[in-house]
Amino acid sequence: FMEQAGVIRFFNEVSMAAFGRARGGPGKVCVASSALMGTVSGSGVANVVASGQFTIPLMKRFGFPSAFAGGVEATSSMGGQIMPPVMGAVAFIMAETINVPYVEIAKAAAIPAMLYFFTVFWMVHLEAGRAGLKGLPKEDCPDPWVAIRARWYLLLPLAGLVYLLFAGF
Repeated sequence: FMEQAGVIRFFNEVSMAAFGRARGGPGKVCVASSALMGTVSGSGVANVVASGQFTIPLMKRFGFPSAFAGGVEATSSMGGQIMPPVMGAVAFIMAETINVPYVEIAKAAAIPAMLYFFTVFWMVHLEAGRAGLKGLPKEDCPDPWVAIRARWYLLLPLAGLVYLLFAGF
């Protein structure tokens, strides 16, 4: 997965480090990286394109059926539309239509988005248990601190966006 560049590679490395060794690790990596990508894209289709090229083959290689791997990617990527702070275009339309600040829409979406991703994560865990799928070997999982030290600057736009959102600009 070295051919990936930028933000999605960073999100995949952090997700691999956090969940790769767990039962059904490749599926959990998919969910976590999609949740992280959703914070900056707000687009389900962009999320599938960015992360699916890595996560779907990874899930298939470790024993998930093709249909399940595609379903996990599509389901978790579509959650990007409800993941603050960016979310989908509908959140901006909603804020304008009901005359509520966008920050209030983002705050209201935070808990449902986390519950959505937790549910997908849990379904991956249950399917992996049913199918007897293990996690990735330790040597295949990157060190999260190496990834963070190497690409910490990729979090600056997200931090700036969150600051501007909550500062009321």
